[in-house]
Amino acid sequence: MSANPHNPMAQITGPVGIIAGGGPLALTIAEAVVKSGNTVFVCALEGLGDPALQNYPHEWVSFGSVGRIIEKFRQADCQKIVMIGHVKRPDKSKMIPDFGEMHYAKTLSKTLRGGDNQILSGIVDFFESEGFSVLGAHEVIPRNLIDEGAVGRHSHGPDNDVDITIGFKVLKVMGELDVGQATVVCGGYVLAVEAAEGTDERLRRVAKLRKDGIVHHKGGVLVKIPKSTQDIRVDMPVIGPVTVELVAKAGLSGIIVHANCVLCHDRAALIRRADELGVFVEGAIPPAN
Repeated sequence: MSANPHNPMAQITGPVGIIAGGGPLALTIAEAVVKSGNTVFVCALEGLGDPALQNYPHEWVSFGSVGRIIEKFRQADCQKIVMIGHVKRPDKSKMIPDFGEMHYAKTLSKTLRGGDNQILSGIVDFFESEGFSVLGAHEVIPRNLIDEGAVGRHSHGPDNDVDITIGFKVLKVMGELDVGQATVVCGGYVLAVEAAEGTDERLRRVAKLRKDGIVHHKGGVLVKIPKSTQDIRVDMPVIGPVTVELVAKAGLSGIIVHANCVLCHDRAALIRRADELGVFVEGAIPPAN
């Protein structure tokens, strides 16, 4: 599952299409593509895409605009595409299809069934069947991967070892069930597991548990890794400065991620906040068993 952190953007040539959900990484990818000397076209999902994406050739689209997305990418000669950012599972009863989706209705109907992994894999297969090559964000911005070891001044201590081990074990089982990418463990107890609401909301819940006096043990760890069955080209976990701040507010000691399989948004700011707040952020290789 390990991604290659040394795969330079320079090896990717030609126009790149971006399907942009929520979050800041789509903008980071667009900047990287342009800096590499390639052109970019962005199809940003309405209500989710970063407004700053309008500074690049773009089209605002809905989930019902599959035909429009394909049309715009082909017009821009984008044979390579990147899908990045968080999305909400669409309510198919409220989707307004364009002609393109009507054309692909049967295929898309099958794609939007099942768990997250099944849906994302189906979307990848769909675009590849239309002649596009789907790139992972880590292939475009490899410097944003968190590699093995601490990224700031702070490292975990022996008192964190049990929580880290339990976190990895929990996520191995969760991944096989297509449940989530993160868990919080404190004093050997699992305080939270990520599901549909995402990591940030789980951390806010842990902060409330501590505030309400339900959690008595100090410290604790957020562990985040890709699910064992997922396609990391379209669903690689992400952390950023806000994650660090929420970890600190929850009274946790730090963050452990699967080395070279988790992306970092704004690495400089993340390191700065981790150092200021006394939070460790480390990449590690999960045990085989």
